[in-house]
Amino acid sequence: MKLHALLSGVALAAAFTSASALTVLTGNVPQIDSNLVRNPCGLATPDTGLSVQGCLNDNHAVIVDLSSDESININGGQATLSAVDGAFSTLTINTASFSTLILDIDANADGFVTFTDGAGTSAPFALDDNGQNFFTLTGIVGNFVTFVTSVNGVETDIVDEVKQIRLGQVTAIPEPETYALMMAGLAALGFIGRRRKSR
Repeated sequence: MKLHALLSGVALAAAFTSASALTVLTGNVPQIDSNLVRNPCGLATPDTGLSVQGCLNDNHAVIVDLSSDESININGGQATLSAVDGAFSTLTINTASFSTLILDIDANADGFVTFTDGAGTSAPFALDDNGQNFFTLTGIVGNFVTFVTSVNGVETDIVDEVKQIRLGQVTAIPEPETYALMMAGLAALGFIGRRRKSR
């Protein structure tokens, strides 16, 4: 009976933690602990390619991978991403676990953008070809966010640049060795508790 209750509790907790709370707001809404992605970071990686890297302004040890389905270029102290051939439609921002993201999408045509964090997908948000398209994402689950742009429901290359990328509440994802050590510790505590109980 106790094992059944424990397993039910674990399943319920997993359901709650995996549920997405992804919220997308239009505009630049300042967030706690927001940290600008910058370039260069002393990295020995190319500035152009399907995947490029930057780092956090306050912590150069935190590497941010930025990838697209087309070749992109990263430049400037405040990382600006632009398409090598003029425009792109998808971008994935991947690093240690983070829960907030702010970015500015510069589009060359009116269209829509949809965001996903792997646990949830947003509704489409309008992109304007005149001026800045700032978005603030909160409640991100995990270590990546991807956006896709479209026109009339069809994925379309309308992004000229993405700038002012800011990540908030960044925490390192534990390495597998950390999980193994934690499990060994829990097993040892269980063994000690069982020995005490048998005495």
